[in-house]
Amino acid sequence: MNNNQNHKYLPKLKGLVNQPNSWNAFKEHLDVLLEAQHRTMEQAIDPVDIYKAQGAVQIIKYLKGLRDQVNASLESKK
Repeated sequence: MNNNQNHKYLPKLKGLVNQPNSWNAFKEHLDVLLEAQHRTMEQAIDPVDIYKAQGAVQIIKYLKGLRDQVNASLESKK
């Protein structure tokens, strides 16, 4: 996704990522999901299952970095 598309929705997420209680709860949930995907990769026999879990891990890590992306987009508008 290019930067122009990011700037359309990122500022709208400011309320979510800058509310400490909500953001911390969201990150805890992502950590639980991340652990589950790591277990899936460790126990997987079929390579397709491993690839799916790797994709899920990539998305979860992207979401964990969302706060920084939102705040960076807000800083770049100043």
